[in-house]
Amino acid sequence: MTQSWDDIRRWRKSTRAELLAKRSAMPRSDKLFLRPVIGGQIPLHFPELRHACIGFYWPIKSEIDLRNLVRDCLALGAEAALPVVTEKQQPLEFWSWRPRMKLSRGFWNIPVPAERNPVRPTALLVPLIGFDNSGYRLGYGGGYYDRTLAQLDPRPLTIGVGYASGRLATIFPQPHDIPLDAIVTEAGVVRYRYRGKACHNAGRQESAAIASAASAAAAGPMAPAGYASPPCAMHELDPSYLGYMGTPEVIDLLNLLLKGERAGARALSVMAQQASGTPERSTFRHVAMDEAQFCAMLTRHLKRLGGTPSTRTGEFYDKLVALDGTAERVDFLNRGQNWVVRKLRDGLQRIGDDSLHRDLTNMLDVHVQNIQRCEEMQQMRMDEAAG
Repeated sequence: MTQSWDDIRRWRKSTRAELLAKRSAMPRSDKLFLRPVIGGQIPLHFPELRHACIGFYWPIKSEIDLRNLVRDCLALGAEAALPVVTEKQQPLEFWSWRPRMKLSRGFWNIPVPAERNPVRPTALLVPLIGFDNSGYRLGYGGGYYDRTLAQLDPRPLTIGVGYASGRLATIFPQPHDIPLDAIVTEAGVVRYRYRGKACHNAGRQESAAIASAASAAAAGPMAPAGYASPPCAMHELDPSYLGYMGTPEVIDLLNLLLKGERAGARALSVMAQQASGTPERSTFRHVAMDEAQFCAMLTRHLKRLGGTPSTRTGEFYDKLVALDGTAERVDFLNRGQNWVVRKLRDGLQRIGDDSLHRDLTNMLDVHVQNIQRCEEMQQMRMDEAAG
């Protein structure tokens, strides 16, 4: 039965209120855990952001906070801008933003740059209240993003960011609604388009995949196709014949690492929150983001290899948060990171998959760097206490 626009508006208003209430009622610990899981997937799946002019949002109403992600991109050479309502019912402007710059209160009292310096973003991180199977977004109802995207040429890459609980069968899109290119939640990343142009691999299969992954802590894109026309039969050879792990053994190793990384990301998120206002907070947040990115990477390879990514969190989390004092927790954290390093060094010798070997090597290098980072932080604390 065809619905009128008045019917759809009433439905959107009530659905918006329900989803906002559900998001607001999420336990703080869940939000802290999911933030790096969701944010960690973005640089992994959209490496072009490091060279982009990123239009992002200042988080309100329990939206996912991506400010640290944007700061990391700025350090790699990106630019950033915040949306500004200059006139009601008109397209947004994006004003250049950098950390520690002076801000003022804009529309809805949302912080905006105090100085007007408009730029044209090449990528947008867009907050979601709800979203549907075709990439259409349910926002706050003002229509500002739709009006803005309608007049931007060329179109920026648009990435919706939200929680999997906001997924809807449809938002009943209208001619004025403009779909996003991709959507990122804790359940994974789904690409629908690229700068407004439909992707051939977006559709029912991907929508079903993200729905089935809704309980996972992190997920990757759909598994790539296999050999189209293999040059020889080497891909059919049992890897153990060459001294490498067989696929079941690799899957077991990746799931073991995944449980450890998930525990680390969750524990570090708690530590960062409790370290508010201290120098240690930045270190904890940085390492938590690394752990979350590796959760996404490990999940992606597990799915590619035909495995089922574990949804469990390792015992490391409970043991760490039970400790009293930052020094004891950091020591325990480094013992956990050293365990990961040992597992990786042992496993890499028997990994024959080039793509996986490259990603695990990077994971090893980052863990070694983070161990050193934590050791230096501990030494600084000791020096300050002695002084």
